[in-house]
Amino acid sequence: MKKSIRFLLVCCLSLLCACQSVSVEPKEQSQATNDPFESYNRAMTDFNFKVNRYVYQPIAKVYRKSIPSPVRTGIDNVATNLQQPVVFVNALLQADFEGAAQTFGRFFTNTTLGLFGLFDVATKLDIEAPQKDFGQTLYVWGIKQGGPYLVLPFLGPSNMRDAVGMGINFFIDPLDWTLPKSEKHLLWWRYAFWGISVMDKSTDLLSNIEKSSVDPYTALKTMSEQNREAFLSPQKKENAYDFAFDFDDEDE
Repeated sequence: MKKSIRFLLVCCLSLLCACQSVSVEPKEQSQATNDPFESYNRAMTDFNFKVNRYVYQPIAKVYRKSIPSPVRTGIDNVATNLQQPVVFVNALLQADFEGAAQTFGRFFTNTTLGLFGLFDVATKLDIEAPQKDFGQTLYVWGIKQGGPYLVLPFLGPSNMRDAVGMGINFFIDPLDWTLPKSEKHLLWWRYAFWGISVMDKSTDLLSNIEKSSVDPYTALKTMSEQNREAFLSPQKKENAYDFAFDFDDEDE
C-alpha cells in the first residue's frame, strides 16, 4: 500500500516531457503512426497540459524566484544522484558491465566527495553518466517494438513497453531494498527532490510546445517518439530534439 501511495506521489510530482515546435501530420494518419488510442491519448495530453499550466508552472515560478540558482543546481544534482542505483541495476541486467562500473563510480564519488550528491564531483573527474531504464532493458532483451503510443496521466508520452518499464524501475530500486524500515521515510525526500527537479526543467518546455505548435498533441508525440528512438539507438541521436532552455534568463 505504501509503495502504491509513493508511486502516485511520483506521478503527481512530474511531467516527463518537453519540446519545441515541430511539423504536424494529419489526424487521420493515427493508425499509420501507431496511435490506436488517439482519442484517449489526446484527452490525457490536454489534461497533462492543464496540470502543467495551472499547477506546475505557478509552483515553478515561485521556486525559481525564491531559491537561488546554485541551490537549485544542488537539488538537481541530488535528484540525479539518487537515480543512479536504478541505472546501475539496469546496466547489470543489460550486461553492460562497463556502464554499471561507471554508474557505481559516479554514485560512490558524488555521495561521498559530493556530499550526498549535492555537488557533481564525478563529472569533474570525467566519470561518464550512462542513461539506463527498464524500458531500455526490455529493448536490449529483444522487445524492439514498443507497442502502441500511450499517454500516461502526469507522466506524459510513452508506449506499452516503456510504461511497463516505468513500473518495474520503481520496484527494482536497490535503495528500497537496503534501507531498514526505520529509515524508509528517507525515500520520500528522494521523490521530493526528483519531482522538484523535473518540474523545474519541464514546465516551460511544455508551455512552449503548447503555445507554439498548431497541433500540440502531434508535436509532442513526434518529439517524444524520436527522442526515445535516439535514446534506444545511439546511432540515431542526430534525430533527437535539443531540450536546452535557459530558465534563469526568463526570471531576470
